[in-house]
Amino acid sequence: MSEIPDEVPDEVPDEVWESDDCVRRTVVLPTLLAERIAAQAEQRGLSFSDLLVEYAQAGLDRDGADG
Repeated sequence: MSEIPDEVPDEVPDEVWESDDCVRRTVVLPTLLAERIAAQAEQRGLSFSDLLVEYAQAGLDRDGADG
């Protein structure tokens, strides 16, 4: 599995926001993982964010996490 670099830029406060149904945050992913997700999202006609949410939800469901 790819590793995240030791030095990751800090999140800029102006780039973070929350609303009733979503939160915008900076997520740092290893390059190869991000490329794989982007390619899969394009193939399925989804946005990167939508596919990432789908994967996260599937993982939480699999692990039996409440929510």
